[in-house]
Amino acid sequence: MKINITKLVPKNWEIKDLGKNIELCYKATKGKGPKSFVFPKEIMVDERFMEGIGLFLGDSDLNRKEKSHITYCSKDKDISEYALNFLKKYFLVDIKDITFTVQYKQKNKKLEEEWSNYLDIPKEKILTRFSDRHGNECIHIQVNGTVFRKMFEIVIGNVLKMDFMGNPVLRRAILRGLFAAEGNIGIDYKEKKDYISQITFDLHRKETHIEKIITSCLDIEGIKYKVVNRENRNSKEIIIFNWNNYKKFWEMNLFDLCHRKKNKFLEIMHNLKVSCFLEDDYRKELFNQQRLKQKEIAKIINSWQGNVSKTIKGELGLILEGFCKLNKRISYQGPLDKIIKINIGSLTTLENNEENKQFIEYLYNIKANQ
Repeated sequence: MKINITKLVPKNWEIKDLGKNIELCYKATKGKGPKSFVFPKEIMVDERFMEGIGLFLGDSDLNRKEKSHITYCSKDKDISEYALNFLKKYFLVDIKDITFTVQYKQKNKKLEEEWSNYLDIPKEKILTRFSDRHGNECIHIQVNGTVFRKMFEIVIGNVLKMDFMGNPVLRRAILRGLFAAEGNIGIDYKEKKDYISQITFDLHRKETHIEKIITSCLDIEGIKYKVVNRENRNSKEIIIFNWNNYKKFWEMNLFDLCHRKKNKFLEIMHNLKVSCFLEDDYRKELFNQQRLKQKEIAKIINSWQGNVSKTIKGELGLILEGFCKLNKRISYQGPLDKIIKINIGSLTTLENNEENKQFIEYLYNIKANQ
């Protein structure tokens, strides 16, 4: 799938052919005309491009009426680097046409050096500004020029009219970009073990076009959600609950574009309370082969004798960490095939079938190596 930029140029604009690229400008009604910009004649609509579109839909100022520039804003260095490379690779933006401004609440003496090193740009390009609005340092990547701003909007508008929803790679890519920009992983810290209370996309109440993209993607993926309007905050939330849905997010690599959010998800995932239910014959063999009393087994799996007794009878699931330890003692081959289902917490049950096999294997390997 490609975008032919030449066909999207407004009729009253001037086009200069540069071979593989074109230089665009238009005549101003008054005074000197705007700065010209070079664009590729064609843009390949691939996975990385759609991730970038998602980022800019979520974290740029596309809704701003004034069209003299386009600004991308983020506190995450990795996402900022991704957004910058997106502009350079797909739109041929030159560094000289970009203004980099880092806003800060607490002055960091190495601020300019750290951002310039990470983004691989001259230190002199980093401007700084105090702001009490942001708790963390936040960079504004601003491409200056009316021609670029207007053409950028035209391209994005054209992309959103394309039938990318039917392509799982492109559909998941734009959702990945939107989550990196607008997504949040809610953690409940009140329990003995932290857990995910919900995963959300947080939008301004007027961002109905973004809401439609997200909910359409979720519908196709079979992910259940609810939309909640927060009138007191002038916002809306698309809220997702339950590990049946989180598992699907993990499978589509939803969190991979933002290291901070990915690490947050994986940390909780690695500490999940997971219990497994085993085939009858194997469960009995597993415990018999231990050659230990129930009280001794309870110490190994960090449980109680009463729970061990119920587990042997099949009345209670076996904590996955304990299953790994008991298997290691007898070196049984193919233990995962003996799992019927797993429970995550008290709300989610996953059958050990083809759909869930990869996820269950991942959880098992985590617990086996802890």
